[in-house]
Parts: sequence; C-alpha cells; structure tokens
Amino acid sequence: MRKIKILDLFAGGGGFSTGFQMAKFKNLQYEVIKALEINEEACKTLENHLGKEKVCSGDITDPAIKDKLVDECQGVNVIIGGPPCQTFSLAGPARSGTLEKREALKNDPRNTLYKHFFDVVSRIKPQFVVFENVQGITSKKVKEKGLSEKDSQVIELICDELESLGYTTEIENSFTKRYQILNSVDFEVPQFRKRIIIVANRLDLVNPVPVRSSKEKSVKDAIYHLPLRLPIISSKGLRKLKNIEHILKNLNYCLEVFMENLSSLAEREKDKQIKNNLENLHQILLPEYEELRNKKSYKLLGLEKFLILYNESIKELGLEQNISVSGSFTNHSSRAHNFRDVIVFILTQPGSNSSRFMDKKSADYDKFLSDLYPYSRDKHKDTYVKHSWDRPSSTILAHMEKDGLKFIHPEQPRTYTPYEAALIQSFPDNYSFYGGRNAQYRQIGNAVPPLMAKAIGLEILKLIDTYQSVLKEEKALAKF
Repeated sequence: MRKIKILDLFAGGGGFSTGFQMAKFKNLQYEVIKALEINEEACKTLENHLGKEKVCSGDITDPAIKDKLVDECQGVNVIIGGPPCQTFSLAGPARSGTLEKREALKNDPRNTLYKHFFDVVSRIKPQFVVFENVQGITSKKVKEKGLSEKDSQVIELICDELESLGYTTEIENSFTKRYQILNSVDFEVPQFRKRIIIVANRLDLVNPVPVRSSKEKSVKDAIYHLPLRLPIISSKGLRKLKNIEHILKNLNYCLEVFMENLSSLAEREKDKQIKNNLENLHQILLPEYEELRNKKSYKLLGLEKFLILYNESIKELGLEQNISVSGSFTNHSSRAHNFRDVIVFILTQPGSNSSRFMDKKSADYDKFLSDLYPYSRDKHKDTYVKHSWDRPSSTILAHMEKDGLKFIHPEQPRTYTPYEAALIQSFPDNYSFYGGRNAQYRQIGNAVPPLMAKAIGLEILKLIDTYQSVLKEEKALAKF
C-alpha cells in the first residue's frame, strides 16, 4: 500500500485523523506523520492511538515548536485541521484590496491560530489542505466599513488565503461556493452535526464532494447494545435543591415513578445478570420505599436515607461501573445526578424536551414537570432534552461537561456517558480517551466525527488515484 502522509493540526482527541486512517482506495491509504495538540489529556489520547513519537505536544504559536514541526513534516501530502476561530476582527483599516484584508485578518492578535495554520501550510506546501470549522464561521465577518457583503466574510478570506498560496478551492459541481457545508448524519454518523469543510489542492484539480450515504443511523444503532448503567444520585444538599418542596409535596408520586422505572428497566433487560441485579435492587429498596411512603414528617431525611441505600446498592451490584471493550478500559459510567433531575428524566417522553412539557398546547404537556422545572422559562426553556432510540442524536457538544441535560438517555434515567457520546460521534468502539470525565467530554465534543472525515479522505484518495493515472498516461504518450 502506498502511504499518503498526513499532518493533523489542532488534533484534539483525534477524530479527524482517525477518520482519514479508516479510508482506503486501491493501493492508497493514509498515515499520520505528526499530530499537533496543546491540551495534555488530548495528547495522551493521541499517544495511545498513534504512538508517542507521532504526537507533538505544544503551542503552534511557539516558534521553536513550529519550526521543529515544519522540519519533521517536509514531504507531507495532506494537512488537516480546524483552528479555533474566535473573533475574526480586523485590526485597523484594510479597505484597499483582498491582500490587505487577508493580512489584517492574519495579523490581528486575536486570530493568531488562523495565522499560524496557514504559515505551516505555506512552509510545508502539501498537495492537499482540508480546513474544518463550525458552521457559525459562515456568518462571521471582519468588522470594517467599506467592505462588500462577500468581501467581509471570513470564510471567503480563508479561501482567498489558500488560493494566494497556490491552492485551488474550486468544488466539483459548484461554480460559486468554495466551501462545503456537511452534515455528519449524511455519512452514517448517528448525529445531526453541521460542519464547514474547505478542501484545497496544489494539483490544479477540481476538489471532490464526499458521497452521502442513503442510510440514516439512529441512536439505537450506536448505543442500544451497551450494558445498562444507573447514576449515583446525590444524597447531600437535598435541602438546597431548587424546587425540592415540590418533590417533598409529591414524594409518594416521585418514589412510585422511581420504583416503577426500575421494574420497567428490569422487564426490558435481556442480559440475565443485569436483569437479576435490577430485580435485586428493587427488592433491597422496597422496605425503605414503603417506610418512606408512610412518613408524615422528616421526609427530607427519609429521602436522603433512601438515596444512600440506592447508591450503596448499585455499587455493590455493579450497575454503575465502567466496562472493558476489546481490552481497552472505557468510560461507560454515568455522572452523578440529583433526584429532581432523575425524576424529570424518567417522566419526559423520548424525543421530547422541557419546552414541550411546559407548553399547555403540546401533547407532551405535563403539569407536574412544568411545576418542577427549576430554570428560567424565558431564557432556557429547552434545558432538558430526552433523545429517542429511532432518531439521530442532536450535536454532541464539548460543553457536555457542564450541560449534559440536553443529552438524556432514551430509556435509562441519566445523561449520556462519555463512551456513548464517543460512539454517537462514530469513534471506533475500542477508542479510549484520557483524562477525567469533563476532559473526555471536551475531546469527544470538539472532534470531527471519524466517519465524516473518512468520507472526505476517501474522495481525496480517489482524486489522487485519478491524478496518478493521468500522469502515467501522459508519460506513456510522451514516449511516442
């Protein structure tokens, strides 16, 4: 196999390069020569999957690191990456032409990562560059008076910059746009996730568009097979929990909902051991449940005692532990939740959200849940989002570390585990991430879905193969 060499800039947890390495065409496949990343946990993740020698841990703005990277990556065929693009503002007037606008964009200190990305490209001169970013980049503009609508668009200036370096940004079957808006759901990723992709080449070829799949993958396709996991439920601080008075006023109802959910999970469970453990959990909790139902006072203390017993029991029964997949230890354990949120998780309909259960006109309206809702109804109506088995997930986000309530499991009373988030992102099932839970969520949420990256990489391999065939024909004809 002929290896097409890759440099991955701003590599994160490795989604982009993982997808490219999945792509193969005829005798062509990719090999990652180097991956640059500044985050320590992400670097450890990359080292685990690529090898320590292929990971450059450091800041691209550091001249020594950048010089070393450029020296080691001469001869690289493809540079891939998505520099975090925060502001895209112009530092000072730049009205006299495209070159000046590009220079102002690059030289603004707030846009240094953009500048250094293209500096590396200009010094290595790979045959292909693949630039990735969030869809929001299409609405970003340089803040300068006197520029036309198109001239002020950051995405157009990025394309201009590539062309100034000798790259073609023309796209197959498009006479106007030089960038593509791809949705990961079109590439068998069980997730709606739009991303901007610019493919550019120095071979004077029209850039390919990845082939979309006719198959739509669902959350069920990605994670239904995983063993059931239950969350630890915080027993401390119940008194300060917002709207706890609504829970205590309706405690018998909440406890009934909770216990019925355990029974329902046990009924549906196909794994005999887990089924037995769920049934045992129900039996262990039953006496405490009956006692708490009949309490006329000290309900808060009784609930705390009930939750302590629940937490101890799920640990003993192994209903919250991690699992090992293909010899790789992976984070399939739930984050801790509070009792209020767990009740919301159970009662919210799959595929619904808090905006609907608070809307009296909606079929999903639930007065109890509406009264229990603890957040601002003006700014945060859709805080709780429960996914459904038969649909793709919404976009997996890096801030799942702080805001997991938009990713409620379709069936189990918790939010997605890091492992589930990774599978929904289309990472291989034995791909492990280093760092604590929050660090893992960041790496997973920031990643390019590997299957979407694979589709992009495959079309580039096909183009390289066609180009090589044409060169061979031209050489053969030259002999006549």
